[in-house]
Amino acid sequence: MKTGPTIIIGVILAELLVSLGWFYKFDFLVSPITNYAHLRKECGIGFLTAFASTSSANASLKSMYDRGMIKEDELVIASVLNSFPAIVMHWRTLIPILVPLLGTTGIIYVGLITLVGLVKTLIVLIAGHFLLKGEKVHFEEFEKKEKPELKTAFKKSLKTSKKTIIRIFKVMVPVTILVFILTDLGVFDSLGSLLKPISEYLPVPVEGLPVIAALFASHLAAYTLAASLMEQGVLSGLEVIIVLLVGNIITSLGTLRIYIPHYVGIFGPRLGMKAMLISQVLRLFVMIGITGIILTVF
Repeated sequence: MKTGPTIIIGVILAELLVSLGWFYKFDFLVSPITNYAHLRKECGIGFLTAFASTSSANASLKSMYDRGMIKEDELVIASVLNSFPAIVMHWRTLIPILVPLLGTTGIIYVGLITLVGLVKTLIVLIAGHFLLKGEKVHFEEFEKKEKPELKTAFKKSLKTSKKTIIRIFKVMVPVTILVFILTDLGVFDSLGSLLKPISEYLPVPVEGLPVIAALFASHLAAYTLAASLMEQGVLSGLEVIIVLLVGNIITSLGTLRIYIPHYVGIFGPRLGMKAMLISQVLRLFVMIGITGIILTVF
């Protein structure tokens, strides 16, 4: 009851910004990005498209590859670049959930996850600069979609928000209730105790182990449990951030079940696995690096 209205408003606002085509505000960055990475203009347009649909952007890359317009290295580098807009667009569902639950801590956590994606993108841009040879792309060559009227955009955002809100609440309400029941029953404490043998090797407080255990089942369950522990004063905001980052690293293999169907379905087994592994391994190493810096500083 407390977080529901905030989530609804947040989702509608996010969808409104998408309907207004706000992601095309980034078009002034696309030309320098593609030029530096030595990618074709079409790859830059695909990067913009990824703010709306990563699947569409990657499908267009596969189409260009099949037609011989781009080589394998170009496809892999462009597909990894397309993962960054996906992170930004994930804000639509992540922020409306994390901010009501974790407040400022949630905002900082989202910022760090975005930073991981940004650093990964910079690494790929540098790799493209030295590995690829391409032609200059001029900013004015990009086609821009006409900005819709606010009324039209708002109606569209309400329509698309309805599906998103229903999907969120269908999962969030039962999961939240279940998490509180399981917490009262001590289930997460029991699961956390299973991690105690390796707890001395993990840079997290023992009280945070149940949150990591919950991450294996559901990120939403972990966020809810972390919010409960923070509200009770068991974990501080900084400890929650560290626990979630370390938990992301530990559970990273579990996320492959989400990415394998996407990459293999669009690019095929060999190219799909190659693009996915490069993207996920880069993300893992960057996240380990950023987590290490936070632990060192704080």
